[in-house]
Amino acid sequence: MTIEKNGKIYTAKENKASWTVSAAADRVTVSVKVPKDVCPTFDTLKAYVAANDLF
Repeated sequence: MTIEKNGKIYTAKENKASWTVSAAADRVTVSVKVPKDVCPTFDTLKAYVAANDLF
């Protein structure tokens, strides 16, 4: 699953208790784990990424 924000593409992977959101630029990959109690669905994760300055 992918999420686009400000021209960047983030890849979201669903885990049992969290989401892993990652982005790659050149040789560097950054990953952030978001707990499912914060974002229980993919739609809430998309809204979280859109509203958060971390991404």
